[in-house]
Amino acid sequence: MHGQCPVGPDSWCKYQQAVSKDKIYIDKSKGLPPNLINIIKPTYMKLCDQNLLAKCLPGKTQNSNECFNGILWKFIPKDVFVSLTILRLGGYMDVIQFNKGFQGLIDILKHFGVTVGVLTLKGFSELDEIRKTDSKRHSLTVAKVARKKNRLAKKKKMIKNELIEGVSYKTGEF
Repeated sequence: MHGQCPVGPDSWCKYQQAVSKDKIYIDKSKGLPPNLINIIKPTYMKLCDQNLLAKCLPGKTQNSNECFNGILWKFIPKDVFVSLTILRLGGYMDVIQFNKGFQGLIDILKHFGVTVGVLTLKGFSELDEIRKTDSKRHSLTVAKVARKKNRLAKKKKMIKNELIEGVSYKTGEF
């Protein structure tokens, strides 16, 4: 299971640290129960597939987890305290919208006997279309190149301003 861990004495993996020092690693923690490992291991091995991991190397894309969190924070802002019930409800709504868009929320309303008006149906449908269109547009090569150029231009401008004005902000300097 340590094949994906970084090797060497500076590795965060204690097993790989021991191997680099020619020592035998003895795990003192109880770890996960064998029956749970048997359930998790197939999924873990699929996620460790080199072809899948190679797709992650270029990076610089929002992963599903970040997208999911972004939707959740729209329902429940981080800076406002909410009860556990509201948090759970927001999480459920987040899952529904993440998987099915606003149409999923309409299905829930109908399930609970709420009559959904024509304008709500039209508005939610438009929001789903906007979401899909934006997603397609943002994934185009032209859009990616434009974002890269904009980032580079901002960085050049920041460096130019630093040379002229000096460092205006630096962590721990105040």
